[in-house]
Amino acid sequence: MIENGIFSEYGLKSSQPSPVNQMMSQFAQDFRPGIDINLGVGYVNEDTIPYNEFADIVRELVNKENRPSNLLNYGGPEGSKRLIDSLKEFYNILYKNGKTGFVPDFENREVVIGVSGATSILTGLANILKKGVVISTDPLYYIFTSTLERYNFEIAPIEEDDEGPRIDILEQTLESLHKAGKYISCCYFVTVNNPTCVVVSNYRRKQIVECLETWAKKIDTKIPLFFDLAYEWLIHDTQLPYPVLPSMFDNCESVYEIGTLSKVFAPALRVGYIISPKNSALLKSLIQWNSDVGFSAPLITQEISAELIRKVGLKQFEFVNTGYRERGTLLKDKFNQKMGQYIESITGGSAGFYLYLTLKGIPTFPDSDLFMLLSRKSGIKDWDYNVDNIVNKRVVYLPGIYCVHPQGTLSEAGKYQLRVSYGYENIGALLQAVDIFVKAIGLIKRQKV
Repeated sequence: MIENGIFSEYGLKSSQPSPVNQMMSQFAQDFRPGIDINLGVGYVNEDTIPYNEFADIVRELVNKENRPSNLLNYGGPEGSKRLIDSLKEFYNILYKNGKTGFVPDFENREVVIGVSGATSILTGLANILKKGVVISTDPLYYIFTSTLERYNFEIAPIEEDDEGPRIDILEQTLESLHKAGKYISCCYFVTVNNPTCVVVSNYRRKQIVECLETWAKKIDTKIPLFFDLAYEWLIHDTQLPYPVLPSMFDNCESVYEIGTLSKVFAPALRVGYIISPKNSALLKSLIQWNSDVGFSAPLITQEISAELIRKVGLKQFEFVNTGYRERGTLLKDKFNQKMGQYIESITGGSAGFYLYLTLKGIPTFPDSDLFMLLSRKSGIKDWDYNVDNIVNKRVVYLPGIYCVHPQGTLSEAGKYQLRVSYGYENIGALLQAVDIFVKAIGLIKRQKV
């Protein structure tokens, strides 16, 4: 029998699966492709992944005459130079096309590739940063905040408005933490928030950077500020201003940006990267973390990614955003049209691939009537099981209690919230899912009469 005494505190906490661990595991075991409808697990749509181009590039790379050196060997912990150069070129193309008047300053900033997607960079930060309080948005990116808490960081959640994290609450939080004598490890914000898909406006990005710089001068200590750009390339509402990189406003060399190729190209490439001030001690520690946990990201996927960016980058960017724009608009309209009377608020549909709903008095947590009905585990035979050879589809969504901090101001509201994804399924399945929601809610209302 294994005794708890053999574990570190992190190991002991990890012996209990996190919500995302449970959800991904259950999804992999139970989900029936072509039958059930996935609005929960944030997979990208298969039709957006450039399989043909991927295959062509692999054939070219492995050809002996064109093969990069060490293609299937070890790489360096900073990442492939070809990939880093391709990323810089792509940023310059995007920002010139976006007409922001700002071209990323790669003269004074450097790029490092993570060993396994952006998640590995975030986990690296959890290992190299001094333990303390991490300030983040509520609703929050539950995967990373859950990781941080297993590493004994404390989360200070601050509410957002329609422009991003609220500056007044950020200032109040900094003040209260300082008065309580608590050490602030960093601030972490997702520029297109997961789960709400609220886009942090350019003005709010500037406010956040300036707020942290002012506070750093006040206490004579830099506070690292991390912006997660995971969905930055999926701002598909053409009416929204083109985003400016937060590092544009960085005067104290304390702003770091974390990006990924997962959303626009392919998650399985496992390419995540960090853009950092040059000669940063933090970046040097992160590079050592890369070396410790795997030497580098697989060199072949880095080289494939470099070629994908160069050969289909802008075309892929536009193709993916066009598809998600159509999906997001249709699904949001369908929810408002068919479920408007049950919806308190709804955000998203303009960026990323999530909608975040607050329902009127209808609980959404696991074991709630809605969750059990959509899981086909309600105990109502005609609802749960196949009747007359008609397959009853399950609909997977993410309950809001996973997306809000239990000690935050939204802990009660989260019981009535849910995140739905329009990333994975085709349009027909998305619209069908709304009809199933409507039927389930109708059944709940009739049972309460």
